Amino acid sequence: MQQVVSERSLELINTADLQQFSEAALRKLSEIFRRAPVAGLYENRLLILALAQGGALHYENGETGLKDIDIWAFFSEGPSKPFPPRARWTVDFGPSKFGRHPDDIGFTGRRMDILGRSIPAQAGEQPEKSVRRWLDGWSGSAVALRRKPMFAIFPEAISGSRI
Repeated sequence: MQQVVSERSLELINTADLQQFSEAALRKLSEIFRRAPVAGLYENRLLILALAQGGALHYENGETGLKDIDIWAFFSEGPSKPFPPRARWTVDFGPSKFGRHPDDIGFTGRRMDILGRSIPAQAGEQPEKSVRRWLDGWSGSAVALRRKPMFAIFPEAISGSRI
């Protein structure tokens, strides 16, 4: 497959792509849980994976273009330490219709960034509601994220739904 190198891919994101984003992010999180002790405390606390920022805007409007793939993982809080809030893990999404960004030297495809937060979640509450409540807060990340749409990509039952 010949990889197109461009600042932004104008290829549309479909539900199959959301599934691939989810699978790649879950694989990376599994690796993170094994090597990062604090993150490992959250292995069984994942509420939602969400496509965010420019990728979510492109999924919504099909016109913005995909620069990179930003995935946010939201975990229910509980362990004595919060999920590492400043950590960002990078994954090479690999060859795909989205090509690669010219600045991502050494990558075979678009860069995927995975970030996470531990958030309050009430027993029996729908995960989307917990995330929306966090987004309504005043942390710098919540303020920045709510400027653009977010779409659930995991769990599969709500994949593609706007958060």
